[in-house]
This record gives sequence, structure tokens and C-alpha cells, in this order.
Amino acid sequence: MTIQFQNSFIPPSVQRAYDVSIRTATAVSGGFSGATVFRATTIDGRELAVRRTPRSVALPPERMKRLYRLLRQISQAGFRLIPVPFLPARAASPVPGGVDPSFMPWLQVDEIIWQIEPWMPGTSLSGDEVTTLDVSAALIALNQFHQLATKAVRVVGSDDWFVNATKPSPAVLKRLSIVNELTHGVLDLLHRQLSTDSDERFRGLAVRVCKSLRTWLPWLHCELTALATISFPIQPVLRDVWRAHVLFTDNEVTGLIDLSAAASDHVTVDVTRLVRSWYGTDVAKIQKSMEEYQSLRILNASELRLLQVLDASTVLLSPVTWLRRRMESCDTANVSNEVIARLVELTIVAETFNPLPFVS
Repeated sequence: MTIQFQNSFIPPSVQRAYDVSIRTATAVSGGFSGATVFRATTIDGRELAVRRTPRSVALPPERMKRLYRLLRQISQAGFRLIPVPFLPARAASPVPGGVDPSFMPWLQVDEIIWQIEPWMPGTSLSGDEVTTLDVSAALIALNQFHQLATKAVRVVGSDDWFVNATKPSPAVLKRLSIVNELTHGVLDLLHRQLSTDSDERFRGLAVRVCKSLRTWLPWLHCELTALATISFPIQPVLRDVWRAHVLFTDNEVTGLIDLSAAASDHVTVDVTRLVRSWYGTDVAKIQKSMEEYQSLRILNASELRLLQVLDASTVLLSPVTWLRRRMESCDTANVSNEVIARLVELTIVAETFNPLPFVS
């Protein structure tokens, strides 16, 4: 059965390759990239997450293969909170690059990459819904993932994306590069082009974000520069873990989802992003959560400074991603309500930003 959703569908060739028969499917997420996730139910009652990604924006094949091996190893070690992609029984068309098809957890049909994995139970929680018990459970789950990911690298081996090492934080280097770009013309370009955007809501938010950046970029540049030459313990982390990617059932974490951004960095990349996504401008609650995290993993003085600066760069640079996507797409249609709602939240946090005090 083929399910049609806004010119996107789950082709019969994909269902045959994964040996599934889809009864119903609902598109549950999508964004600027054109990728879509479907929540699908098979005729035998299984719930699946079906991912449809244009090949032009998909991860490189070798990285997808390495991520699959890492996730499979972590799952086999007993961590059942992550969805491990299924391997298709056969390919509908070959994937360029000569990667062994028997190890590829995806399927290419024309210019679309398809992945299928279990649909994880539970629901995500907003900042208004989350409790201290929920946050505690999330920090414990995140710490368990980090510990097992470190061990998994020792089993499956290191590569360009997943490695245990001591070196400067890739997040610091990447964010310093973004700050340099913004400082040397990109911020002016964003302000100039988006201040006349056809969507009045997006236009107003873009102007407010640019104003906050002009205030804080010099400080952020100084802090990132200071950390760019300091080495930290680097290991596999999720990198894109925020409240929508953590699922709960009765105060227990039952799923960590959307793992494609995973790569090696310092663990505080995950901790700061997740906690800030729940608590936004509530610095007191963020501090308390960071103190609780230190009961799980003690951070030294350098790591505490890293935590502070990673949090700051997350707050100040996250809105930039949405602004650049809009500018580079040259789209004149109104932005979706979902994107506006997310950008409103990010803008408010950036406007009220002050650096976190060091957590003792």
C-alpha cells in the first residue's frame, strides 16, 4: 500500500525491501531541508518511524554506515532507549560510492534516501510540562548513553566522526567559525536581506535576533577564542538532543530519537542544549540541573567554563540557523507557524541572555 502525503509517499519498493506492509502513515515532522518523518503502522501492528530524505541533504553514506554500527553496538550493550535502523533485505537501486549494500541501513530510490526504524514509545515534554524528576531521568539516560558510546568506539573502532580523544572541542571551533563569519559581513547581510522579508512575523524576529547578536558577538568571540586551543575529553555525543528528542513515560525516559547529528565532542554539548531547551530563560533551574549533572559526572574548572560558553553559543547562534536557511533559500512564501513558534522562543531566550554563572 502506498500512502500519499503532500507529494511524499512510502513506495512499494521500499516496503518490499524492508519486508513491511504499511497500513497507515502520518507525516509527523519536516523542515527546510525537505526531509520528512512518517509514523507508520504495519498490517501486523508494528509502529515504525519511516524517514524520507533527499539525497542532496542526506549524510554521507560512510557516515551513515558508521553511525549505524555505533548505535547497534550501544543497543547490544543493553541501552534500549535508542532506535537502531533496520537493514533492508535488498536494495531498490545501488548507492553511489561502492559501500557494501549488506551493511547499509538505508535504501535509495531515485534521489530519495529511505530509512526505517522502530517508533519509540513515550511523548516529549515542553518546558511547562517537564518536572525535576523528568530532568533527572533525562540526565541519567544521557550519561548512560555517553558512557556506553565511549565503550562502543573501542569495539567498533574510531573513524572520522566517532572517536575517543583529547583535543579541542569541535563545537567550539565550529561556533568560532560561525562567529567570525557573522562578524565579517554575514550579520550585516542577514539584517539587510531579512529586514525586508515578505513574512512580517519572520522579518520582525530576524531584526530582533540581529540586535542581540551585535550586543554579544564580541564577548562570545573572545570566549570561544580562549577555549579553541584547550584540549578536552572528546567522545561520541548526540549534539542535537533537545526536548523534542527525549521521550517520557511516567517520569521515565523511554526514547532518545533523531540521532543523525551524532559525532564526537565534549559531553557538555548535549547537557547544555537539552537543559536550556526546557528551561529557556530560567537560569536558576538551569544551574540546579547542571549541579545535579555533576553528581553523575564531575566537571573540572576548564570543563565548567566550556559548559558556560557552549551554553552561550547555543543560545545566541541557534536562531542564526533559521535566519540563514531563510536567506539562502530565497523563499518568499510565509514561514510555517511551527517554525515561527520555534523562532519566537529562540529569539526571546537570546534577547534575555546572560552568561551562566560557573557551576560549582
